[in-house]
Amino acid sequence: MNTEVIVNGQKSSRVRDSLVLWVLGGTIGSIGMSVFGTIVGSTPSPATVTWWYFITLRGTLLADVLFYFFVVLLVTSWIGVGLHARRGTLLVKHCWIILCLWGVPLLLGPPMFGRDLYSYVAQGLIAHQGMNPYHVTPEVLGAGPNLDSIASVWRNTIAPYGPLFLSLSRGLVSLAGHSLVVQVLLMRSLEIIGFVLVMVFLPRLARQQSVNPGLALWLVALSPLALTSLIASGHNDALMIGLVVAGVSLALEGRLAIGFGICAVAASIKLPAAAAILFLGVDEFRRADRTRRLRILFDAILLPIAIIVGITLAAGYGWTWLGPQALKVPGLVRALMTPSVSLGSFAYSILDLVGVHVASHTMVSIFQVMCTVLTLSGCAWLLVNAQKLNVVRALGLALLLFSVGSPTLWPWYLMWGISLLAATSAQRSRVLVILAGFAIFLVDAAGTPTISGWGVYVTGPLVIAGVIWFVKTRHWEKVVAGAGL
Repeated sequence: MNTEVIVNGQKSSRVRDSLVLWVLGGTIGSIGMSVFGTIVGSTPSPATVTWWYFITLRGTLLADVLFYFFVVLLVTSWIGVGLHARRGTLLVKHCWIILCLWGVPLLLGPPMFGRDLYSYVAQGLIAHQGMNPYHVTPEVLGAGPNLDSIASVWRNTIAPYGPLFLSLSRGLVSLAGHSLVVQVLLMRSLEIIGFVLVMVFLPRLARQQSVNPGLALWLVALSPLALTSLIASGHNDALMIGLVVAGVSLALEGRLAIGFGICAVAASIKLPAAAAILFLGVDEFRRADRTRRLRILFDAILLPIAIIVGITLAAGYGWTWLGPQALKVPGLVRALMTPSVSLGSFAYSILDLVGVHVASHTMVSIFQVMCTVLTLSGCAWLLVNAQKLNVVRALGLALLLFSVGSPTLWPWYLMWGISLLAATSAQRSRVLVILAGFAIFLVDAAGTPTISGWGVYVTGPLVIAGVIWFVKTRHWEKVVAGAGL
């Protein structure tokens, strides 16, 4: 008996030591990224505007090598922690500690893997100066750090975000004063709210679905994709995701009005969150008896509409955010990481080789329309079959499908679906692990897509091969049935 206790104690000690080593490795990786990110990251422009700390090296090649060494260290450590998560030895309390150790250095460091934080600041500054971000672009601010730090493609576009986010941006900018660094740091406070919501409500949602809450948090809050694209680059998707996870969890606990209301608030940050209202509303309506259906119609339709209308009117920016002018903004960039863009560009290249001359943008537009139609059809099928498939899984698949099939794909869009699928039986999917762990390599430290030029001859055939395999092996049946992903 004593021998058995000693052996079990030794095993427990080895497990604990292993977890500590992986966590330490990830912490070193996160700190290293934040240090060398001051050289290779999405730092403010012009170069005379420095982060609140910075280092100097002769040449950026060494900085690039060191930066990506620490990125790989973080990813490797995350995989190591994942071994504990899959065995069930990673607890929720461990995830809180790991998130603080891995996330805080990135939170205090310069923006990396994207420049959208500067766009948020500019839109908040426009609103603070009494102008409408849906009517004027950041160029109205004139030359200076606030404009120069924004990616060039977004300097002449209106805000594509919801009115609540613009109101929050305006408030934070007004508190920050004239320092761009302080403005960026304060803007990241919104991402903290999103992560706290995920940490609180994702385990509840996972337990509702009878799956491992520690594994769910490992896939979402601790993943390299979340740490880099939601904390380091500060995308507002973090706040939207946190609100959606909270709303879905509360709605499934029977607190429908609160759940739908929170999802409506999320939709006023970014519109894709409205999918949660649609899927949950249809599912609850089907399950309810006749006496409850009237109440569900109120909770799922009238209440969210009232909240969105109230937020829009209170913000005072009008309804442009729901119009085509704002909705088309995300699709202005045609990145080859987007399947429809890869297919269109590849088709153009093949036709050009055989002497058929069609404009490149025409072919890309054709494939974007085709993929959009297929995506919406797939989402509609998931909605119709949500009750049979499990509504959380169906919603997660729909959001993942929408992000992949949309006219433009950015890595952080993948977190929309991953955040919900992680709380279902799909959490053990190798595909989700690959996306959560490695999708961030689709952009470089400065936020520029890594696939360009001749990359179309790789991405195009890969997309085609993937679609053929997915259909021919009937793998899609396993996906929707919950047996695989």
